[in-house]
Amino acid sequence: MSSSKNRSRRLTRKTERGSRLARGTEVKQSRRGKGQAIQSTRGEIAHRLVERVKELSALHRAVRVMQDNVKPVSKVLREIVSLIPPAWQYPEVTEACLTVDGMRFPTAGFRKTPWTQRADFTTPHGCRGILEVVYREKRPPESEGPFLAEERHLINSLADSCASYLTRRRAEEELLVAHGRLQALSKQSMRLQEQERRQLARDLHDEIGQAFTTLKVNLQTIQRTTDPKRMTTSLNDSFLIIDQTVARVRDMALDLRPSMLDDFGLASAVRWYVGKQGERAGIRTKVDSVAIPRGLSPDALVACFRIVQEGVTNILRHAKASRMAVTLRPLKKGVKLVIEDDGIGFSPNEVMRASGERSHLGLIGIQERVRTFNGQLQISSEKRKGTRLSAMIPFDEAV
Repeated sequence: MSSSKNRSRRLTRKTERGSRLARGTEVKQSRRGKGQAIQSTRGEIAHRLVERVKELSALHRAVRVMQDNVKPVSKVLREIVSLIPPAWQYPEVTEACLTVDGMRFPTAGFRKTPWTQRADFTTPHGCRGILEVVYREKRPPESEGPFLAEERHLINSLADSCASYLTRRRAEEELLVAHGRLQALSKQSMRLQEQERRQLARDLHDEIGQAFTTLKVNLQTIQRTTDPKRMTTSLNDSFLIIDQTVARVRDMALDLRPSMLDDFGLASAVRWYVGKQGERAGIRTKVDSVAIPRGLSPDALVACFRIVQEGVTNILRHAKASRMAVTLRPLKKGVKLVIEDDGIGFSPNEVMRASGERSHLGLIGIQERVRTFNGQLQISSEKRKGTRLSAMIPFDEAV
C-alpha cells in the first residue's frame, strides 16, 4: 500500500516537471518570435525611412539646381534627370528621360521598357513636357507596378517643378527682350527728337529766315523808291512770300501735331494724313474712317494717330507698295485700326526678335503703344504678298 502511494507521488512529480518544462519552452519560443517580428518591423521602417530621405534629397537638389539663372536651360534639365535614378527604390536598374517640346534629355542607359512611370506637364505658354522613369529589369510589384506610391508623388512633384522652372525662365527671357526693346526705343526716341530739332532749325533758318530776309529787302526797296511800278512789284512779291511762309509754318505745325486731331477728331486727322502722305509718295490710298464716339482718352486718341503715322511711315520706307489702305472703326469695346499694303512683305517673327535693329523700331513702337493701353495687336505678312496690321485700343471707362 505504501509502495503504491510512493510510485503515484513520483509519477505526479514527473508529470508536473514535464509540464513546467513544456511551458518554459513555449515561453522561450514566443519571446523569440516576438523579437524576430520586432526586428523585422524595425528593418522595414528603416528601409522606408531611407527611401523617403532619398526622395526628399532628390527633390531638394532639383530645386537647388533650378534656382540657377545663369546656366543654360538644357544643362539644368540634364542635371535634373541625373538626380532621378538614385532617388528610386532600385537605382541600379533605374533610368530616366525628360522630353520638352520634342527635345530629349535621357540618362545614358534609357530605353523603353514595360516597367515605366510617367508624368506629363504643360506650361502656361504652351510648352509640353514628359518625365519618364523606367526599370531595365523586372522588380517585385508595389502600388503602381514595381513603383512605390511615394515615387508617384515624387515624379509628379518633379514634373510640376520643371513646369514652374520653364515658366520662370521664359518670363525672364521675355523681360530681357522687353528691356532691350525699351532701351532701343529710348535711343530711337532721343534720335528722332534730335532729328526733329535739326529739321526744325534748318526749316526756320533756310525757309522762314530767308523769307523774312527777302521781306526786309522788299520793305527797304519800298521805303527808298519813288517809282510806283517798282513799289507795286515789291509789294506783290512780299504778299506772295507771306502766303508761302504762312503755308510752310502751317505744314511744320501739322507735322509736329495735327491741329485737326483736336479740332475735328481722329477720323478726319487720319483721312487728312494718309491722303497727304500718299500724294507725296505717289501711291494710291484708300481711307475708310468713321467718327469715333466718346470713349477714348486724349492720350489714347494721340496713340491711335501715332500708330497710323508709324504704320504709314513703315509702308513708305520699306514696303515698296503701290497701294495702301487704312480703316478706322469703332467697336463695342474700343477702336479698331487696320493698315494694309500690297508691298514686298516680311517675317513678323524675325522682326520682333530683332528688337535692336533701327529699321524695325517702328513696329516695336506700335507694339509698345498698344500695350500701354492694354490693347491687342496682330501683324500678318508674307514676302511679296503685302502686310496687314490690325490694332484694337479699348475704350477708357472713365471717359
